[in-house]
Amino acid sequence: MRLMNPFFNKPSKLLDRERGKRVFILANGPSIVGLDLSFLKDEIVIGMNASSMLEECFGFRSKYYVLSDKRFINTKEKRAWATEKLWPQTHRIVRADIRPYDDPELETRTTYIAPLARDGFSKNLSVGYFYGCTTTMLALQVAWHLGSREVYILGCDLRYPNERPRFYSEETPQLEDAFTSIQIWNIVNAAMIFEKHNGKLASCSADSFLRPYLDFAPLSSFFD
Repeated sequence: MRLMNPFFNKPSKLLDRERGKRVFILANGPSIVGLDLSFLKDEIVIGMNASSMLEECFGFRSKYYVLSDKRFINTKEKRAWATEKLWPQTHRIVRADIRPYDDPELETRTTYIAPLARDGFSKNLSVGYFYGCTTTMLALQVAWHLGSREVYILGCDLRYPNERPRFYSEETPQLEDAFTSIQIWNIVNAAMIFEKHNGKLASCSADSFLRPYLDFAPLSSFFD
């Protein structure tokens, strides 16, 4: 039987680790295909789900990786993206429900966060996080907990076409159109909290459903 130590790798160890620095979040929408992500090699990156596929191709490393979808542990191919294909120094932040199924060898670099409820924004991951029907919400609350107040999201399209809802291929794609309005509300609510504290949360996806509600930051703006 596996023993669960609630004090192992506590979220407090991550508090303010990246204070004052900008952070890029890699969501998994189709718009991320074709982007030159090599500029991320000198940036602080929070990856998620299948984003580890992009690291070798573009020569960057995710300093942090978030996971709230059990399919990335229970499915053989997806499990590799969340475990062995991650850079060995990447710190994983994983939804606590997944811990019983996770790779125990990765616990020394994993922080498990309890889900609180669907809608909201947690400023203290020691209490838990609001899942908002998208892993992007866990990444946003991690960025806040790390102390960053300048956050840019890549590939958060919130569009789920039947043929390819994400940048990677799936035998049985999971469509989430029913949750799009919930996802938008939670991300926009997060942006309002960042703005209230003199921070910035922007999307880099030109075709995202977030475009009317969230500041847009084209990739060209990072090369001026």
